[in-house]
Amino acid sequence: MNSRDLLLLLDEAAGAVQKALETFDRWGDGGERPDQYALDQVADSAVLEVLMPSGLSVLSEESGLVQGNTSELVIVDPVDGSTNASRRIPHYCTSLCVVDDKGPSVALVLNLAHGERFHAVRGEGAFLDSDAIQSTDCEQLDEAIIGVAGVPPPSLNPRQYRSFGAAALDLCSVAAGRVDAYIDPLAHHGVWDYAAGVLICQEAGAVVGELQGRDLIHSDHAARRGPVVAASPDLLAQLGVDPAIDR
Repeated sequence: MNSRDLLLLLDEAAGAVQKALETFDRWGDGGERPDQYALDQVADSAVLEVLMPSGLSVLSEESGLVQGNTSELVIVDPVDGSTNASRRIPHYCTSLCVVDDKGPSVALVLNLAHGERFHAVRGEGAFLDSDAIQSTDCEQLDEAIIGVAGVPPPSLNPRQYRSFGAAALDLCSVAAGRVDAYIDPLAHHGVWDYAAGVLICQEAGAVVGELQGRDLIHSDHAARRGPVVAASPDLLAQLGVDPAIDR
């Protein structure tokens, strides 16, 4: 598939989740695992129904790795921000990213609560709906508003913190210039949480790293990473990541 066809496929998959949740009414019900909601399972079924006939491999938070017959892999979080969704906080999304032998190539993040759609194709820029987006030019930590996963690290002193609870959307907020950076100080994210957001950020001009210098993009369901994204190399360095390594 070319990039346009892949983007259409991701759109279809995200739309299927949106449709599946339109009449959903068991928002607080648990799923099969302690860390899962019923809404996650419903969303995962909707995504797989669209993606599996394509022949692409799929790595989903909810169902793991399903091997396809092509070299491309779709990394999926059917609902990122599930706890927000369970509490009816309108900050949760479907996040999808196609990865090839060069890394992330096509990404889409759809806010399921109100329909904002972020997407990027490698080398072609990043977009919110149909408008091109760009990260800020913030270079100083004491001037930065930073999105954070969990508790802010005491060693960092930005202008302000924000903790929204959906990594994919939080990364897209960096890409769109709503916040200046994002950090996961606990290094507790699965690749599905951030893969799409990483490409969207890179295409919007932001720089990307990992707290311990590890590669962010992988296919290990059990692995966890600490993504850090910043508007500028100087700001990334002040967040404790070597700006020379864009992962």
